[in-house]
Formats: sequence, structure tokens, C-alpha cells
Amino acid sequence: MRSAARYRDARSTRSASLLYVLLIAVTVERRNTARSRLWSASKYPARSNVRTVTQLQDQTGKAAVALNHNQVYRSCIAPGGGGSGGGDVMEPATSNVRGLSNVSIDIPLAVAAGTTVNMSCKYDLQSDTLYTVKWYKQGAEFFRYVPKEMPPIGVFGELGARVVTNRSDAHRVVLKDVQPNHTGKYRCEVSGDSPSFNTVMVSGYMHVASLPNGDPQLRVEKMQYAVGDTVRGNCTVPSGNPPANVTWTVNGISVNSSFISQKVDDSQQHMTIAGLDFETMQDSYSNGKLKIMCHANVFHLYKKMAEVSLKEERPRLASVLGTRESSYGGSAAKSAAEYFYITAVTALLLCCLR
Repeated sequence: MRSAARYRDARSTRSASLLYVLLIAVTVERRNTARSRLWSASKYPARSNVRTVTQLQDQTGKAAVALNHNQVYRSCIAPGGGGSGGGDVMEPATSNVRGLSNVSIDIPLAVAAGTTVNMSCKYDLQSDTLYTVKWYKQGAEFFRYVPKEMPPIGVFGELGARVVTNRSDAHRVVLKDVQPNHTGKYRCEVSGDSPSFNTVMVSGYMHVASLPNGDPQLRVEKMQYAVGDTVRGNCTVPSGNPPANVTWTVNGISVNSSFISQKVDDSQQHMTIAGLDFETMQDSYSNGKLKIMCHANVFHLYKKMAEVSLKEERPRLASVLGTRESSYGGSAAKSAAEYFYITAVTALLLCCLR
């Protein structure tokens, strides 16, 4: 019995010792974990409010993205923006660090094919240093500026081959000999380095137009119209891309086209034909003339017009003369009858006197 009791006491003592050792190990582990977390927090600040903002798109096709791992964002117009191809951006709602801001893009709305284009991306780094500036067309990168690399400029793809590198830098990209297939959305992405590590993207749309190689041609059925006649004509604008916009004026007053049609060739050049159809009225003519003008334009790059002056068709002069001759003949007959009557009366009086 005593042996069994001693065995149970020894077993209880060993269990208590093991439990005590386990408690000490857990306590030490918790202390080490707390110290490790404290050290990590001092070296790497907490990012409890990390948010990634995806790409925004508005009705005009402009887009913007802002990424910052230490800020919460709201949608707004880029302060100091408003360039011709400017877009929306995202900026911090609250910020304790002054960093990259006032990002805007400035690209032309439309340019003629074969010309050189200047595009700029403006921004204010404030306390940041610049990390990279990247340019994209329809999502494909074609230009990069990294100040810490040598050389700092990199170009990519077919569009990159058109970059004039000695005139391009951290704020500007110059493209030579642009063509209609370079029409599209362009995006500038600016990334700041420490301390804020902001990245902001802004975008805008540029059209590259192939302009018509001649003036519009205006044709009508005839050059004289009487009141109540129907005037029919058409205005043909030479091929271009995009197609020309055509409007009409009659004696300086805008009128609508009766029809507009386009003919497209194999190279996607559009010839535009606009028709005109209206009935003349008494007040359609000014001093017996009616001036028709056809106006054609492609953005602000091509503005041409053609005009024609129509005459009012009046009653023929022969009928008027005929009326006058009949009137003159009647008057002459009346005068002859009066002459013979007076002569007869005079002769009768002379006979009576004798």
C-alpha cells in the first residue's frame, strides 16, 4: 500500500513540474512575440487603411487612377488641371504628408496626320522625389522616364519609335509624323518616391485626322428659279478621315440637309455628300438673288465653303410689250375717229354759212 502511495505522489510531482515548465515557456514566447511586433511596428508603420482605387471612367472617355498605401481617397478634379486633354484624378481626402499632387495632362483634341505632336504631363512633387513617369496609348506603354536610370528615357513599340527623345523628358513627350491609327486614349502615370510613394494617372483622347485634299463642290439643277419652284442641289466634300461635317445656309440663314451620305474607300477615307431640297417663296429672294452656301469642317483643322447665287425667274418681257402695243393701237383708232368727226362737223358748218 505504501509503495502504491509513493508512486502516486511521485507521478503528481512530475506532472506539476511539467506544467510549471510549460507555463514558463508560454510566458517567454508571448514576451518574444510582443517584442517582435513592437520592433516591426517601429520599422514598418501599420497600414490598416490600405485601399486600392480601380480605374474610373466618365462619359467623355477620360479616366484616372490613384494608388497610395497610406491614404484614403476621394474622387475630384485634379487641382491646377484643365488642360485640353485633361482628365479626372483621385487625391487623398486626408494627408499628413505633402507629396505628389496637381497632376494634369495636356494633349491636343485633334491634329492633322503627318504633323508633330507635343503632349505634356504636369505635376507637383512637393516633398516627394520622382520615381517614374510612364505614357500609355490604349493601355500599351510606349514611353518611360526613370531619373535614376542611365539613360533615363525608354521607348517601346511602334509608337515609341515616333518619340523624339531629345525633345522629351519627365514632363513632355513629342511624337513625330502621327497617323490616323494613332487616334485613341493617352494616359500619363506619375509615381513619386519617398516619403509618400503616391502614384497618379490622368488621361485624355486625341484624334489624328486625315484631311480632305480639296474644297467642297456645290451643284444645283439650274441657275434661275421662279417663286414656288423647288431648288435641289448637293455638296460633295473630298475624302478624309474622320468624315467632314456639312452645313447649309440660304441667304445667311441656316437650313437642314435633305440627306447626308458617305462613301468609304479601301483605306477608310470618307467622301461626304450632303443634299439640299427646298421650295422658293416670295421672300426667298433678296434683290432678285438667292445665295446658297455649303460649309464643310473637320474639327478646327479644315474649314472650307462653296457658294452659288441663283436668280429669280420673272415673266417674259414679250408679253408685257404685247399688252403695251394693244393699248397703243386702241388709242390711235380712237384719235382717228375723233379727227374725222371734227372734220365732218366743220364742213357742215361752212356749208350753212354760205
